[in-house]
Amino acid sequence: MKLRGLLTLAMAAQVAVTAAALLVSYAVTGPGFGVAQIIALLASGAVAVLIARLCTDTIETAQDKRAAVLLAEQAQSSAQMTQAVIKTALDAFVQTDANGIILEWSLQAEALTGWTRKEALGTDVVNLLIAEPLRDGFRQRMMRLLPELSHAPIGIRFEATLRHREGDEILIAASSTTLQLGGRTVINNFIKDVTRTHAAEEQLIQAQKMEAVGQLTGGIAHEFNNMLTVITGTIEILADAVKDNPPLATITKLISEAADRGAALTSSLLSFARKQALRPADIDVNELLEELAKLLLATFGKKIEILRRLDGTIWLAFADRGQLSAALLNLAINARDAMPEGGRLTLTTRNVVFGVREAVSVGAGYAGDYVEIQIADTGTGIPQAILERVFDPFFSTKEVGKGTGLGLSMVFGFVKQSGGGIKVDSAEGSGTTFTIYLPKAETSVLRPTGYDERKIVGGKETILCVEDDRDVRHYVTVQLESLGYKVIPATNANDALAIAAQGTPFDLLFTDIVMAGALNGRELADQMVTARPSLRVLFTSGYAHDAPHGPGHATMGAPLLTKPYRKAELARMLRRSLDTAVDPAGDPIPTPYSVQAELESFLRKQEADSDGTTRSRQ
Repeated sequence: MKLRGLLTLAMAAQVAVTAAALLVSYAVTGPGFGVAQIIALLASGAVAVLIARLCTDTIETAQDKRAAVLLAEQAQSSAQMTQAVIKTALDAFVQTDANGIILEWSLQAEALTGWTRKEALGTDVVNLLIAEPLRDGFRQRMMRLLPELSHAPIGIRFEATLRHREGDEILIAASSTTLQLGGRTVINNFIKDVTRTHAAEEQLIQAQKMEAVGQLTGGIAHEFNNMLTVITGTIEILADAVKDNPPLATITKLISEAADRGAALTSSLLSFARKQALRPADIDVNELLEELAKLLLATFGKKIEILRRLDGTIWLAFADRGQLSAALLNLAINARDAMPEGGRLTLTTRNVVFGVREAVSVGAGYAGDYVEIQIADTGTGIPQAILERVFDPFFSTKEVGKGTGLGLSMVFGFVKQSGGGIKVDSAEGSGTTFTIYLPKAETSVLRPTGYDERKIVGGKETILCVEDDRDVRHYVTVQLESLGYKVIPATNANDALAIAAQGTPFDLLFTDIVMAGALNGRELADQMVTARPSLRVLFTSGYAHDAPHGPGHATMGAPLLTKPYRKAELARMLRRSLDTAVDPAGDPIPTPYSVQAELESFLRKQEADSDGTTRSRQ
């Protein structure tokens, strides 16, 4: 009954009771106001109090019922909202009691673990999600965290490794809070899969570590290459001078071979540091692996079986052919060393298309098309404890004296510098598989016309030689003059700019890339070519950290002579730079730099101005 109706009924009852009491008193005593009337009024008041009490009780009961209904509606609405949040959350929701028995299991939990809600409810969460050897330790950890969780209003966060229904491991990050319901403790857990995130973080840490070591390695290799340039060049002069003296000729040959080994070592260091000068081109990796297989068959012996599983529709890869050959040979030799009693080496190729996550997981440069090359052996394998260190420089599992520890570092550096990725899978006693991913070639690269490397051809042109290392500058000057060239030496970019500003004519700028001062060699060449488009340029460098072929550079396409180099290489690259009539894009190259062109232009302008003045006077 509504409140207004109840009050109206109470008032009507009170009026009726009062009237009845007065009528009875008048009937007994007659007219007038006496004791009977007072008793009637007191009885009426008592009835009024009773009616008021009844009304109050009725109103309170109605209000309690209404509040209960409202609370029930709110609880139902809250429960529905909670269920909606759980169902639409990105993270999985798992609710357990204090003993770890599962009370709630969301759809996201099903997707994350592979276990359905029906299978999960009522089971022990530790038995369901934790591998058996780790269960006791996990329970102890949870028991220690439970008191802390009960006193933490915002809950706690932790990471753990769960087991998927199919047996795979999942690295998760969980946020847990406690709730008291009906006298018991309930634990709510929101769980997020961070397996890929963790892998990406490890890739970043590895890349930062490699970059830091690479910076140091590249700088050391650069200085070594400067020294080796002088050694390998001057030993040729000595060898020519003592060729009629067999004992001395033998000594010079030993020095030359030692210098070559030093150059090979610095080349490996630069490959690891990703500062090697690469010459990428379109490569048929199947053809390359066929050549490698023939070489391995001739050298490995019959104890090792070589299998080829090459995709007949493989794409062309875009990489440096020589560096790729060296990398694959290095991996094959490591595989041989891991199979001293014989085994099977499998070479595999296939095309792969990576999304962002897949590219990140293998350390590739970007999402897209890649050529996969896999080298798998059945050897001793690599222990898990050192698997993450195999690409570190100077780390080796071989005995002392049987490896430098640079082979895999070189492979890693080459692949990363090529814009690809590399991964290793191994289990001790079950063999090792190295997988390389190289970018798919988009367009063919035109190769410049080659020269006969056996023939040393000089010239009579003038060369501006810019080199900040005194010994290298002196050596290069001697070699250039021995080839017939006129040489203008400069110690740095400022000296070179001052020489050009004086109008001194020269045909080619031969400059080191890495130099002390405000400008490096590339910036010097860009500035000179911008002012004098006809200038020919030849770069040289101990490493290609400041590559001369970046987009937008005025000197894009200029050749690079890597240090250390011998006289024949220097002569060949000079003639290539001076004799080439077109650039790599096929466009005509202007005549060599000389002030003569500017002088003739000035004279023509002066003559035109003079003719104009004469006509105006007529």
